[in-house]
Amino acid sequence: MIKKILHIFRFSLIGCVWTYIFLMLTNYLSFSLWNFNFMSSHSWKVIDTFWNSGGIIKSGSDCLFLFFLISLPFVWIFGWRYLLKVDYTNIILYPINAYNTHIIKKYGKESSRIVLKNVKSTQKIIEEIKDQLESIKPEKTKEAANIRSQVIKKLEQNNKKD
Repeated sequence: MIKKILHIFRFSLIGCVWTYIFLMLTNYLSFSLWNFNFMSSHSWKVIDTFWNSGGIIKSGSDCLFLFFLISLPFVWIFGWRYLLKVDYTNIILYPINAYNTHIIKKYGKESSRIVLKNVKSTQKIIEEIKDQLESIKPEKTKEAANIRSQVIKKLEQNNKKD
């Protein structure tokens, strides 16, 4: 559920930011090239009166202007779809990654290479721990072994007598 909410939030945020940037750039472009502000109702009224009074598209500039107006929604949709696919974590972390690569290039050649040798498997590690535990165990003293053997001999002698 939270994943869907975050997806919708990301979708909306990218859409709002892209729409704002797209509108500002295309409005600036259309105003600078054709003196047409497509966010102004006055500019649309001028085109409406031109078309209703029998205006004809004559020049290449007029054709380009018409193509520009028709292609705006398509460019907006394709731009939004493209920006949804972009991985923004790489963009946000770019300064850190650039600094790391700079430091690696600067100091990486002079530093010695670290090689990890004798990396043991878990089975070898377990066997070494068992060996260490056995070496830690206290050894039985010889006196205790002698006493036990004498007790066993006496018990055997008593069993033979019976």
